[in-house]
Amino acid sequence: MKKLITVGLFLLTGFVTSAFAQSDANVQSIERGLLPNQFLEGYLKTRSIAEVMLEDNIPGLSMTFMDNGQIAWQKTYGYSDLSTLTPTTTDTVFAGASLSKPLAAVTALQYVEDGKISLDDDINRFLISWKVPDSEFTEKQKVTLRYLIGHQAGVSSDVPSPYDVGEKLPTVTQMLEGSPPSTAPKITLFATPGEQYKYSNPGYAIIQQLIEDVSGKSFEATTQSAIFDPLDMDNSSFSQPIPERLMAHRASGYNEKLTAYPYQLYPFKGAGGVWTNPTDLATFVMTLINDYHTGEGALVSQQMAQQVFARNPTRLGFKKHYIEGSEDIVFDHWGSIPGFTSYMVGSLKNKQALVIMTNSDNGFDLMAAIARTVAQHYDWQPVQPKMYKRYEMTPQQPGKFTGVFGKASGNENQYVFEVKNGQLHVVSDAEEVQLIAVGEHKFIDTVKNTTFEFLTNNEGEVSWLRVTLESGYNFDQPRQ
Repeated sequence: MKKLITVGLFLLTGFVTSAFAQSDANVQSIERGLLPNQFLEGYLKTRSIAEVMLEDNIPGLSMTFMDNGQIAWQKTYGYSDLSTLTPTTTDTVFAGASLSKPLAAVTALQYVEDGKISLDDDINRFLISWKVPDSEFTEKQKVTLRYLIGHQAGVSSDVPSPYDVGEKLPTVTQMLEGSPPSTAPKITLFATPGEQYKYSNPGYAIIQQLIEDVSGKSFEATTQSAIFDPLDMDNSSFSQPIPERLMAHRASGYNEKLTAYPYQLYPFKGAGGVWTNPTDLATFVMTLINDYHTGEGALVSQQMAQQVFARNPTRLGFKKHYIEGSEDIVFDHWGSIPGFTSYMVGSLKNKQALVIMTNSDNGFDLMAAIARTVAQHYDWQPVQPKMYKRYEMTPQQPGKFTGVFGKASGNENQYVFEVKNGQLHVVSDAEEVQLIAVGEHKFIDTVKNTTFEFLTNNEGEVSWLRVTLESGYNFDQPRQ
């Protein structure tokens, strides 16, 4: 069985298609030289997309890159369905999961501009079929659309479960109420709106209800007329089940062991129900960028686009990345649902957008590597990989970083640090790795491109460890 899987994966990465062949020379350096999030000068090691797909059991991948409103290149890899060895093509549609949220947000913002909804008034003024329940948290501040879009409404957070074909689907009102046939708990608040950020899928179910109440139409019909039809996004739909024309091009989703998930239905449409492809989503992103720069107003006015892409941490559809010394803002959104992972990202200054979609639970690290390699290639300064230089330490300095960080029973790894021959090592049962200092309190493992930063308390004592993996994911561990 293992041999058959290996052969299948060889075939998988051996099937690559490319549109716009004249751009192949520009993209080859990206697909063959994926960059880590961080590395030590002189120790850069790159991998190819094909290599990562083999290592991470990713059946198929599709991506589109747009530059100044035009498709610069499209690439597809592997298979949309392993049982039939159906190749991934530019027409393949994927479950977009949380990439639904920017689509829902922009649809709601259109109603704001029409004067039918307010961004900052009590959302209950506009809801008809269901109301946010009063609680101790709404006494001081009411839930608003701005807070819902930005995950600051204090709305409970849970991951909704998909439904099997043939099961009775709940309405959005039933999901909010927590009443049958919905399997989700009813909506509750855990904090005063506006006081803290917490990613919330149920918050976007409220936006879905809001759009239906204000429009008087289904959510899928409203987004169709508000976004998909005007932008000729013919390969996108929120309908559950999806239309037959898209079903013919639907990718099957797979887990990390290449076991297929059954086709399922997502009634939580605003939070994660879209089926689409990278080209359609890249068109959506580029249209927003164009509205920002030109005021054309294809989706929103220039004034609204300026709010969406304001240089602040508030999310109005996207997370934003910006750094001092760069005029650019890079904005993005991730998506994940059983069997599918996806990513959309754009550079506001460069007027460029990239969308990547996979039919795998395991796509996050690969998509992140592609995105940062694109960022390096096209000079998206806020999200480029970081190259560290050696930091000279005396043999005595590493001693204060020894010890154990994290618990063996925790969700993340436990780390043990020892000094040997004046050098700090991270030690485990499986291996012992010498680390290289890249700062007064920071070290790097040059094999795994993992950094270890030792954080001090108010007394100057090392009390926490911040681990940043090659993918960019980081977490903190307390000293034991």
